[in-house]
Amino acid sequence: MVFIPDGPVTLGVPSFPPDSRLPHPWREQTVHVPAFAIAKYAVTFGEYLAFADQTGYAVARELRTYPGFQDRRAPAAFVSWIDAVRYAQWLARETGKPYRLVRDAEYEKAARGGLEGKLYPWGDESPEGRCDYNNPRGSPLVVGSFAPNGYGVHDLAGSMWSWCEECYEQVAADPSKMCYHDTQVRDTRLNPVCRGGSFKSADNTVLRCAYRHEDPIDGRFDCIGFRLALTPPN
Repeated sequence: MVFIPDGPVTLGVPSFPPDSRLPHPWREQTVHVPAFAIAKYAVTFGEYLAFADQTGYAVARELRTYPGFQDRRAPAAFVSWIDAVRYAQWLARETGKPYRLVRDAEYEKAARGGLEGKLYPWGDESPEGRCDYNNPRGSPLVVGSFAPNGYGVHDLAGSMWSWCEECYEQVAADPSKMCYHDTQVRDTRLNPVCRGGSFKSADNTVLRCAYRHEDPIDGRFDCIGFRLALTPPN
């Protein structure tokens, strides 16, 4: 885990591109984020399957069968928000540490790595060669395949979207929209935030520190996983 100090962060900068067709424009705001710790890497396939094997939890079948997703060092996918919370609860019981999902503002603060007003975790340079993205027919690289940001955290842009703790409408000014035929929960107000983009993302804008997305709470997709956080003891 990497410790992120208490302090303010300005979310939503630089401003949303006026020509973008993405569904969720952001706005600038400064918020105070208490100190927290965030995992250096996303939870991997190996870690998630170890949880499933130990507990008998009903994970997605694709985790064991989907071509291209067999490297246990790759970030876990086909994990719903519900699944991610179950994993965090299990690990908290196993270790005695209060693991949870990363919160929305925590994710953006961690992604910025101490930089102010930059596009990406590494600065304003192109994502090419700096993260795992724009590979929609491929599979994710193993975690840590690219250099960490200024805080020492890897893969906060590209690789795998990361579920956050809150529902989208709890933190954003616009309503949730995503609803699909293959998910059971139809109330979009329950859609959680997801951050960071993925190995499939072709639009560089979703890789920006400022961008937040949302998806159904029970959706198990090949491009969404999660990472863990901790609130330090007082």
